[in-house]
Amino acid sequence: MKLGSLVTRTAIVVIAVFLGPLRANFYGPFTLQDFQTKAAFELVVNEVRPLAPGTSKIAAQSAYVVLAHGLVPGNSDGLEIQFFPKPITEKVKADILENDAKELKKASYAAFVLFLGKDNKIWQANLSFVVPGTTVARTVAWKPDELKKYFPDYRFDGKRVVLKSKGSYLESEKGRENLKLSWDVDLNLPVVREVKR
Repeated sequence: MKLGSLVTRTAIVVIAVFLGPLRANFYGPFTLQDFQTKAAFELVVNEVRPLAPGTSKIAAQSAYVVLAHGLVPGNSDGLEIQFFPKPITEKVKADILENDAKELKKASYAAFVLFLGKDNKIWQANLSFVVPGTTVARTVAWKPDELKKYFPDYRFDGKRVVLKSKGSYLESEKGRENLKLSWDVDLNLPVVREVKR
């Protein structure tokens, strides 16, 4: 084996070993504060079948962020932000990190999916609202003026998400408001992991 080839292979191995821990450090370790946030969501249903009429609220105390690849539409990248009414504890943190919040998702929760384009700018925002017996998912913003209105305070540097957003989405027919989804979010959280959807 030539010395040049050996040096190149050794350099590749050293780089791989060196970069491996950096990638792992990017995704932890996390403290309880890395999942702590405050957010409010409300769903008002007047007349949308098969949903039952009424008002439901979620007051979130914890959340986590995932960078997802391969989202539909467009095989896109996006930020998935899940919000839960339970306060963050070591047990809640373990469920988030080890089970993708499987136990937490058995109860009420809300979730934003922010589809990202160039320079990590948002080009579409979807909101899901889940309470026992009711699941509503809507695209709440996709037009440039809507995105500017609802997501003016947003930053994502590849590691951390800062988002301050307050708004509402309405569905109406013949002047009657059939469904309203509202949110009030103020978070500054790290990305927990990357996933392929």
